[in-house]
Amino acid sequence: MDYRALATQILDDMIAFRRELHRHPELSMQEFDTTDRIERELNKLGLACTRFQPTGLMTEIRGDRPGRTVALRADIDALPMDEASGVDFSSERAGVMHACGHDVHTAMLLGAARLLNEHRDQISGTVRLLFQPAEEIGTGAETIIRQGAAVGVDYFFGLHVKEFTEVGAISGRPGPQMAGAESFTLRVTGAAHHAGMPQMAGGVDATVIAGEIVLALQTIVSRRINPLDTAVVSVGCLHSGTKGNIISGEAVMEGTLRYQSEEVRTLIKEQMVRLAQGIAAAHGAVAGVVWGQNIPPVVNDAWMTAVAFRAAEKVTGDPGKVITVRGTTGAEDFGAYAKCGRACFLTVGVGGRYPGHSPKLVIDENAMPYGCAMLVQTALDLLSAEGPV
Repeated sequence: MDYRALATQILDDMIAFRRELHRHPELSMQEFDTTDRIERELNKLGLACTRFQPTGLMTEIRGDRPGRTVALRADIDALPMDEASGVDFSSERAGVMHACGHDVHTAMLLGAARLLNEHRDQISGTVRLLFQPAEEIGTGAETIIRQGAAVGVDYFFGLHVKEFTEVGAISGRPGPQMAGAESFTLRVTGAAHHAGMPQMAGGVDATVIAGEIVLALQTIVSRRINPLDTAVVSVGCLHSGTKGNIISGEAVMEGTLRYQSEEVRTLIKEQMVRLAQGIAAAHGAVAGVVWGQNIPPVVNDAWMTAVAFRAAEKVTGDPGKVITVRGTTGAEDFGAYAKCGRACFLTVGVGGRYPGHSPKLVIDENAMPYGCAMLVQTALDLLSAEGPV
């Protein structure tokens, strides 16, 4: 069955729903109106929904034949930024914008729900649809997993829009697809005193020490990590001191590390602490690191990825539009589902001239039938394939 052709027939409906969400974006864990809108659309299809708390929901479509369960996931939250895309359906909420394509993900999954519901006779098992909140803050997947979203699921599949890429091209890879991300706060405690007499109080200047630490942290990736492994250590902000004529008594920096294996993550964290404490001690100061949220890497199951790539060839009708790519150091909380079953996360090309998280992001909506059909075809193929559970 040509699911892309069927998805193209409902493209106007997907576009209308996507634009409605785009006009009314909501931040993570505040997606109350969004959840209501999704539920109303699913109810129109005769599908009952289970609400998550505080936001998000799921529903199931059971096939005519028994079998395994596959979950299809779309994220529903927006970003805290003002829109500057110039589209006539721009956000009507100041300081909030769907700048990462989650409105597109949601509309495509609703389209998939419609097609799957109309073709239950093709389903061998159950398709669970997850409309997940709070991906942008990295807690949504874990939140709904704790509320039963993953119970009984064998396979998890999801799609993300990909900018600067041919419309409809499906890309990904087996193994590490997206990096794990862990935030940190590094604090240096020195001794505040008169800037005109820096030798006083032992010359313990938190600003100078922090600067040395920032530079030293860059050696972790360049000198401690195997060049063939993926790793990033970035300091995004550094605040130190209170006035120009006072030697700083405290410096605080915040940043992120990215990794694709637990071994690399452990090495980075150990070396960060060793460098920070050692440099601080050499200057008579104290340094400490507090670790924040950790989002696990997205690691695609090899068998699932092979099934999904074959599905992509059916959907696109062009093997040249199915592309194996390198992994990325961007993070996504979809990785949490891999702890509960086999998982695969791919991308669908949406063209464009601006990256995700840009206030100028514009997406080619002609990509939506590809994504919608990809969700349907992959779900059906996973449920009908002879493969591991």
